[in-house]
Amino acid sequence: MTKQNLWSTKGAAAVVLATAIGGILATSASYQFALKTEQLAAEQRFMFARAETVAAIEARMRNYESVLRGSSSVFEISQDLTRQQWHAFTSGLQLDRNFPGIQALGYAKWVQPENKAGYEATVRSEGFPDFRIKPDGIREAYTSITFIEPMDVRNQQAFGFDMWSEETRRSAMAHARDTGEITISGPVKLVQEIDSRVQAGILMYLPHYAGSDLSTTTARQAANAGFVYGAFRMDDLMAGILGSDHQHIEIEIFDTTSGDQNNLLYTSDASKDAAGKTAPLTATDAITVYGRTWQLASRGKPSLFMHDGGVSLGQVAITASAGASLFLLILVLLALNTRKRAADIAKHITHDLDQRTEELSASLRRQVRIEDELRSLVTTDTLTGLANRSAFNVWLKDAGKKHQGTFAFPTDDVDGGHSIMMMDLDRFKTINDTLGHIIGDELLTAVGARLKSELPSNCRLARLGGDEFALLVPDDHDQTESLKLADQISNLFAEPFECDGRYIKTTCSIGMAFISSAVPNAERAMSQADIALYRAKDTGRGVIKVFDEALEAETVRRATIEDALDGALARREFHLEFQPKIGSNGGDVVGAEVLLRWVHPTMGFIPPDMFIQTAEETGYIESISAWILDATCEQMRTWMDNGVTDIPLAINLSSQQLQSPELIATVTNTLRRHNIPPEKLEIEITESMLIDDFEQAYQRLKQLRDIGIKVALDDFGTGYSSLSYLHKLEVDVLKIDRSFVGSLETPQSRTIVQSIMTLAKTLNLSTVGEGVETVEQAQFLRANGCDEMQGWLFARSLRAEDLEKWLADADAMTTSAKLAVV
Repeated sequence: MTKQNLWSTKGAAAVVLATAIGGILATSASYQFALKTEQLAAEQRFMFARAETVAAIEARMRNYESVLRGSSSVFEISQDLTRQQWHAFTSGLQLDRNFPGIQALGYAKWVQPENKAGYEATVRSEGFPDFRIKPDGIREAYTSITFIEPMDVRNQQAFGFDMWSEETRRSAMAHARDTGEITISGPVKLVQEIDSRVQAGILMYLPHYAGSDLSTTTARQAANAGFVYGAFRMDDLMAGILGSDHQHIEIEIFDTTSGDQNNLLYTSDASKDAAGKTAPLTATDAITVYGRTWQLASRGKPSLFMHDGGVSLGQVAITASAGASLFLLILVLLALNTRKRAADIAKHITHDLDQRTEELSASLRRQVRIEDELRSLVTTDTLTGLANRSAFNVWLKDAGKKHQGTFAFPTDDVDGGHSIMMMDLDRFKTINDTLGHIIGDELLTAVGARLKSELPSNCRLARLGGDEFALLVPDDHDQTESLKLADQISNLFAEPFECDGRYIKTTCSIGMAFISSAVPNAERAMSQADIALYRAKDTGRGVIKVFDEALEAETVRRATIEDALDGALARREFHLEFQPKIGSNGGDVVGAEVLLRWVHPTMGFIPPDMFIQTAEETGYIESISAWILDATCEQMRTWMDNGVTDIPLAINLSSQQLQSPELIATVTNTLRRHNIPPEKLEIEITESMLIDDFEQAYQRLKQLRDIGIKVALDDFGTGYSSLSYLHKLEVDVLKIDRSFVGSLETPQSRTIVQSIMTLAKTLNLSTVGEGVETVEQAQFLRANGCDEMQGWLFARSLRAEDLEKWLADADAMTTSAKLAVV
């Protein structure tokens, strides 16, 4: 063999070998890249599918809660509900269409052993001759299913069943009865099961009480008359929740203990060995549902990794790359006959390979871009382009992991520190309501853009929703930078925002919490910042509030008061007291102000300034205010009928009442029910109630005055808009705030009081001096034309029976008090 042939043979072998190795490496690289991309995409789809499943279950269970509460209200309204009425009510719900998954909706009634025979006879007389309480046997008490719908073949099996007789049901019912809360049972076999394939069942209980005293567990047990309940077959329930659109994951739901087949409630995989199957993607989520914890075990299906045609991206990559490499190798082998032909073919094949590689790379880049866009949608606020709540929560966790390797935050003992700012636009609702949601959205976008452009780049800014923004400030060990930054943010709102050609002025309230060794937890820090923001908005506009020990104590106190308010009216813990108003010329009793008093069984007397605001914020004030109006009119009627007095009584109106469209009808109906002349009722409002919607307040007050009710402006001179609105507002009385009366020894207060009374005379309004405690104060007010006075100089606030005695006692007022007004 010649040297040239030998060289050609070795060269050809080298080319073949190099081509094969290059093809293998290219195929492997493409495959690994495709697998990684496909894994990321599958994980994202898996996370979405789990989140959607959890959200769907929670939303549907809340719907079922609404069904139970609505059903309970039927029994509250009618103590003698008939089967026809129950059937009509449940038919109107259209359970099959609107609430799929409910096997039965019913009511179980407590039956005592001595009443058992009479109860069974009553039900039999209603058209059920074979009715009896099941199972047979003598027990201490029974909870017989008395009403059940739909009355189909399955549910007829449960009619009359004593659910208290079975341990799992009894445990859930006892918890519901003792707490007053909806409770779900553990897994049971429903009495309705008549198929060969038995489904796991659960029951949802809502206690129904016949008594009004529900303040203690013992009281709730005594008042418990029965239970409104829903029965669910889990396979049917989950089919109603998830439907058939569950393509990418298999799920199993366990009650409390994950993986325990005895507690298996549902599996989407009907095969017997479903629990033992393995999957490349698995996860467990906990769902708390009305006293139970469900573990949702999810497994990814192969479809998570598949694309159109059921082919995975890795398969596409390896097939395309391997095919191209093999094609190249074959052509190289065929083309080695001549160098010129080999060179031409190699050039052609190289071009073809490059083109195929570029197409594959482009396909992979498109896939990566799609995944990036999906991640962006999950973490970006679509309106402002800022990060959203999900992204902000991730930042908080990452900050903790960076410094301590856990989800805890850095503390004073390590380098760096963080603060969280919660920001909320003041009066945004008013802007939205008056200018429209489009302008509101433009304002949010403009605010987000200004904050993003002006804040330091190392700060993490997000819009959490609505008009609420959040900021994570890193590396602020001594907290000074955060405080400076908060001032800077406030200053950013000094200039108006341009929105659709108009300029809108708004301010920003800020709540701030610092991460310290005492607060290393993200959730608690966010909660503290939110509390600080709430207090900032409550204080005024454009306020910065930092969470501290005092605010924490206030938060605990508020939570205690809020809990105590729940049911306080039903427990009759409130009562009314009356403080007489004295005429300045003659000393006659010309009226009285009605004052609300609260005596808690354990906390004792709670001053109004400690609970009125909480009652307004929680909504309890509506029922309390309605009670005050009714009780005041009832007391007036009693005094008139007994010849005690017919003096006008003044009640304080809450801001919610003033805004309510039902106010005029409620007042009118209450006066009519108790036969009270309108001129005997006086309504007191504060200036702060006029600020948010003056026009609406004006119309409500005008309607009250048209009826014949007098309107008094309380705490005059302490609000924001006294002089600007007073000339437009239709009121009858100005009440001079006690802060001015109590400081009449100062020239400034005397000047203010004189100015108020001069203004009142000019507008033909009456005046009342509040908080009069000394003879000197009374003499000054009388000398300057004050019409009426009230305060401890004359009388403290008194209960109804004590006021009757005070009115009857000619010596109830001291001689000096009488001389001050005679």
